[in-house]
Amino acid sequence: MSKRRFLPTDAFVDESIRGRRYLMGCVLVEAKRLPDVRKWVQELALDGNRIHFHNESKRRRQLILEAFVELPLKVDIVVCQRSHGVSEFDARNACLRSIVERLQADELPRLTLESRDDDSDDVRTISRVRSSSPSLVFEHRSGEQDPLLWVADGLTWAAGAGNHWRELIGPVLREERQTGP
Repeated sequence: MSKRRFLPTDAFVDESIRGRRYLMGCVLVEAKRLPDVRKWVQELALDGNRIHFHNESKRRRQLILEAFVELPLKVDIVVCQRSHGVSEFDARNACLRSIVERLQADELPRLTLESRDDDSDDVRTISRVRSSSPSLVFEHRSGEQDPLLWVADGLTWAAGAGNHWRELIGPVLREERQTGP
């Protein structure tokens, strides 16, 4: 019997900074799976609060990641080394550029990014990189607004947290690539 092909339509992006490495994770989900995945992720939250890996205990991180890798999704991780002369701003733009190019190559129509205090730099980067075809619409949302951003946060955190955590997310890791400014 053939395995059903994974055809994602939506991407959810968050970042993690580990020393001089700037990591950006892009979680891919099929539109028809979005309601169920959001519901499953919300059920993992304690007392209805959002999941944020910076605030979770080691045991909770383990349990949450074990649940995330059972979900019908994939993640791409993009890494930029911040060396002399490469700022966090430069690294973020390089990672975001790489993600937008890949999403358009894969013809994914929707991108949601974790909102920061000021999203104007992201808007400029996406507007510069994005082609008119295929169409790619994007928006910034807070983690409170979309539980799929919690998944991007957790999987990106794990990608940068060391071998044990990276191995744990192996079943949903589609690709990890390096980029530069």
